[in-house]
Amino acid sequence: MAKEKKDENNIVKSKFYKELKTQKAIIESQLIFSLYSNTNYYFDYAIEPNDLSNSMWRFYYHLLKEMVEERKLKTMDAVSVGAYINSKEKKIQDAYEKAGGYETIEKGMAIVEEDNIDSYYSELQRYKTLLRLLEMGFPIERNWDKYQKLDLETLNEVLEGLIAEAFVDTQFSTDKVEDMFDGIDDMLKQADEGVARGLPLGSPLMDTIQNGLALGNITMLAANSGVGKTFLTTLLHILSSINNEEPVLIIANEEEKSRYMQGLLTAFINSRNKGAMFNKNRFLNGNFSDQEWEYLNEAKEWYLQKVESGLIRFVNMNEFSMAKTIRLIKKYTRLYDVRYFILDTLKLDNDTYSRVNDNSWLQLQQNMVKLYNVIKPSNLNVHVWVTAQMTKTNRRARYLDQSMIGMAKNVTDVVSSLMLVRMLSQSEISGKNAIKVINPTSGHSEMLDEDKDYMIVFWDKNRQGQTNRQVILEVDRGLNIIRDVGKTQINNDLE
Repeated sequence: MAKEKKDENNIVKSKFYKELKTQKAIIESQLIFSLYSNTNYYFDYAIEPNDLSNSMWRFYYHLLKEMVEERKLKTMDAVSVGAYINSKEKKIQDAYEKAGGYETIEKGMAIVEEDNIDSYYSELQRYKTLLRLLEMGFPIERNWDKYQKLDLETLNEVLEGLIAEAFVDTQFSTDKVEDMFDGIDDMLKQADEGVARGLPLGSPLMDTIQNGLALGNITMLAANSGVGKTFLTTLLHILSSINNEEPVLIIANEEEKSRYMQGLLTAFINSRNKGAMFNKNRFLNGNFSDQEWEYLNEAKEWYLQKVESGLIRFVNMNEFSMAKTIRLIKKYTRLYDVRYFILDTLKLDNDTYSRVNDNSWLQLQQNMVKLYNVIKPSNLNVHVWVTAQMTKTNRRARYLDQSMIGMAKNVTDVVSSLMLVRMLSQSEISGKNAIKVINPTSGHSEMLDEDKDYMIVFWDKNRQGQTNRQVILEVDRGLNIIRDVGKTQINNDLE
């Protein structure tokens, strides 16, 4: 331990380490004064004081943070900043004068190009990572001619590749050649225990077809915009993870964490308090009644007691990329033993949007292959639930299949189960064209209520079970409630 500490101290004192810190300080000043120049960028970039090595730029960032967050200042002119400084205690005023006062801010804003703020932020992350790698003993200086030209993502890929190469000829290689019937007793024991079945869905009726979310597989849920992909994900997967105490990481790129929390609270209230009729739109309107506060506090306390720390993790990916998604899956599988992941919603990588062309969907397909290669049984052996959007041209289609995903339909090649969902039309609920719904318990045909809303779930692919039946769910997307109704069968040749 003492030797490791001594080695780290030697690295920190080295000329190369100090040179990197000097370069990082320049980037820090450019980023901070870009934020002073245009405070609209302040909330776009997550910066922690510890990200900044230089004490002066850390001081100026702390001032900016207070002026923007507490004083709500939008323009950092001499009068506004001066008034703020004069309101502070003398030691802050003295530190401000020692750092050069407003003259430093003015000169900094004149030098920087605020349009380059993305580049400044990326460079800050790169230098922060390089310094950390140096402290850990990585040979950064020895390979500096190569590493100094790499952006952060490429640097990560290069280092991951070097580690993989070091293990390529060892017993950790994933490509094992085994005798077919080695381990047959273990296989039979696990089959008897239902291990392969995986996490059950929140709908027992759907589970008779889906047979759980099996590890080593991708389950895809596709629907048109506004139908309820996140609604179903919350009630079918997240609630099941909570009830079965199975850790899950939600990787979102559309909805904020608050929307998921609101959906879970609403679901609890209406499932536990019959007649409560608590609509999740109440979170938009506010001014809760005493009764509503009673419901909300009851739901809050239940989740806080039921959901242990780390059981349901959430990350909002501001800029989506499959490479970042895969890194998150690797990290949380290996460090925290998470086996279930939710990707809501599958998209093209952000940097692809600016150059969309005929080959963009090919990238989406290739990304899904990369995802499957990481999560499959012979690798991490985890499950990923992916939501996807169907093309707008299929809004009136009666039978749903993978062609509804459009040009990117080949993304389903690596999917084990593909569920496609739409709302039932009024003509399907009642009247002469009403569909026939079979109650799974009685085996008898059941009439639907024309005053209620229903979803129909199709399986186009299902390695876990059948695909020739569809499930009907009664839904209330305001109250966050689903109820199993029955199965039906819609022929593929009907439009």
